[in-house]
Amino acid sequence: MDIYKWLVQSGTLPRVKKPSRYIGKELNSLKKVNEKALKVLLAFPDTYEIGMSHIGLKLLYSILNKEDDIIAERAYLPWKDMIAEMKNAGVPLYSLESYTPARDFHILGITLQYELSFTNVLKLLELSDIPIFQKDRTKEPLVIGGGPCTSNPEPVADFFDLLVVGDGEVVMLEVAKLVKENLGLLKLNKRKELLEMLSRIPGVYVPSLPKRKIHKGLVKDLNDHEIIPSSIVPFMSVVHDRAVIEIMRGCNRGCRFCQAGMFYRPVRERNIEKILQSIEPLISTTGYEELSFLSLSTMDYSKIEELTSRSLKYLKNEHVGLSLPSTRVDSFGVEMAEKIASIRKTGLTFAPEAGTQRLRNVINKNVTEENILSAISSAIEKGWKRVKLYFMIGLPTETDEDVNGIVELSRKIKALGLKQLTVSVSIFVPKPHTPFQYARQITPPEARKKFSILSKIKRFAQLQLHDPGKSFVEGLLSRGDRKVAKAIYCAYKDGSLFDEWGEEFSLSTWMNAFEKCQIDIQQYTRERSVEEELPWDHISLGISKKFLLKEYEKALKGELTQDCRWSGCTLCGVCQEYRVTNVLN
Repeated sequence: MDIYKWLVQSGTLPRVKKPSRYIGKELNSLKKVNEKALKVLLAFPDTYEIGMSHIGLKLLYSILNKEDDIIAERAYLPWKDMIAEMKNAGVPLYSLESYTPARDFHILGITLQYELSFTNVLKLLELSDIPIFQKDRTKEPLVIGGGPCTSNPEPVADFFDLLVVGDGEVVMLEVAKLVKENLGLLKLNKRKELLEMLSRIPGVYVPSLPKRKIHKGLVKDLNDHEIIPSSIVPFMSVVHDRAVIEIMRGCNRGCRFCQAGMFYRPVRERNIEKILQSIEPLISTTGYEELSFLSLSTMDYSKIEELTSRSLKYLKNEHVGLSLPSTRVDSFGVEMAEKIASIRKTGLTFAPEAGTQRLRNVINKNVTEENILSAISSAIEKGWKRVKLYFMIGLPTETDEDVNGIVELSRKIKALGLKQLTVSVSIFVPKPHTPFQYARQITPPEARKKFSILSKIKRFAQLQLHDPGKSFVEGLLSRGDRKVAKAIYCAYKDGSLFDEWGEEFSLSTWMNAFEKCQIDIQQYTRERSVEEELPWDHISLGISKKFLLKEYEKALKGELTQDCRWSGCTLCGVCQEYRVTNVLN
């Protein structure tokens, strides 16, 4: 079937929402032809506007396409209306560059960014006409998963030929080259032989082979890897519609609930000169009117003041704004926000996470109430009138007093003179490879009880509450084992799709799936013994279990651990295992 002809002539595009999601041919997208090349389709299991904001996919797209004998193209999960149109017409999932069916590629690489996209992954496979379960595949493309969810790949292991753990750019290129050299094995239905070869690459996990220790792939120094020189510019507005430069990877602040902080250790900063040199070509080739410096904790970049000052000289000349994705909860954070703000001060965001000092110590959020009030007072003095606060409920050792602390701290902040205060409250989800991987997860009824305490905030501020059901399912999937795959498949067959979208999520569908598949919910959400074997123990991020246990014990005592960038090694294990250190300017 000529997919391009179908798109243009069938009348489909006027019938679906946001048709520019499906047409491709964007500015700076690939124009590459090589019949002998290895063909890789990089697929994001959510809509175009979300996937186009993901820097990881852009990074792999750039790296793979630098190779003469590799072609990487993109696909995103169509929305429900387009899925129906494609099914009615017999049109499979296709790439946006050449309109090639997904099944005609050698590799289908799928990003695993969040657990509630797991049913979307199954829809991608079904639309691609690729068997959902790995055991049923013969000559189809190799299905590869990568991203933060590979920290515990077991719940989705049955759906993938292999999974890439850690920094994808160091592993995926090696995988692609090895597949290219041995394409004959795939064509001759010698899939197992090829997978055995791939399993020897550090960072590659092949679930169909006997279980062994998998050590994550690690970029030791970001300066050894080029900043993406350009970026695909979409025809429509996307979630993060701006130019992006990753200035630093990793965060050692050590928040005990934060999986990303453990997954991406150690801290690796890019050289300031390399960042500055990349700004002009990125802006000139994309036409973006905003640039973002990306990292888990951008304000912690060693030379952030110098970087912003020097970059603003060029950006202001070009009428390009600068954004930093996070604001530190101190006066320095406010000063930096003031420096980059335009005349119109839209709002500042802070994340105290907990309402009392006791609980902030438990989670290792090394910030005091005085820091918070001082920072916001400073912001008000500089003209800021709107602030958003992020908190969590359900944290280990939390009491009603801690929950009420969110109300009281929010009240004090509003009383400082803010025109508008928004308080956003999510529910703690225990994550693998964090000190809180052992903790119990609260149930939806428990979360709603805590929300009732927080309802007092509505008298003086806007209150945004996360869906307790979504958090509950996320937690079960996050710490699940391979048995959970059946429930994911069952939920999918019963209609679960786009679960990250609030209006699409159905808790009852998931609960029915767990019941049908005999998944004991309490078994997966309970507090874990520090001595039991965990489903993800064979995956190593370099963080020792001894360190995680020590941090869990310190949390229960309310003891803080300092950032090793400034206070000496905490013996988490990453630098010792990989023979690296933090890379600072």
